[in-house]
Amino acid sequence: MSENEKKTREEAEGLLKQWADFLELDTDRQLYADIVEELKMPVRNNRLTFDMENEVFKYQLIKPVSDVQIVEIKECNFKQKKVIQRYKESESIESAGAMLSKYTNLSIEQIGELMDRDISKINAVVLGFLAQIAPGGN
Repeated sequence: MSENEKKTREEAEGLLKQWADFLELDTDRQLYADIVEELKMPVRNNRLTFDMENEVFKYQLIKPVSDVQIVEIKECNFKQKKVIQRYKESESIESAGAMLSKYTNLSIEQIGELMDRDISKINAVVLGFLAQIAPGGN
């Protein structure tokens, strides 16, 4: 299959399952079903990939920001998460932006330019695969 060919639903779901198994995600929980639902189209359209060797997701933005078309999404460490903690409960947008910035190769300014559809896909990767927290708070 060439990189430009659209994957079938089964192929996309198979890749997501492979990634989940590799990252030791519990695929029997509702969290996993929600992740599959949110991410199967970007996988089908070859806009979301995962490099298992380097443990980095690559997501092609629907609406590029600045000169960035591909966002790298990877785990962050405890020290990096301290930046997120700075924001009070009332500053949830700033906290969410800080979180996305720490998990991706985007600056806070670039995060501010992201559109809703791209944010939801990046959040699903971060919360579902890396932090293993239900995207909807479930």
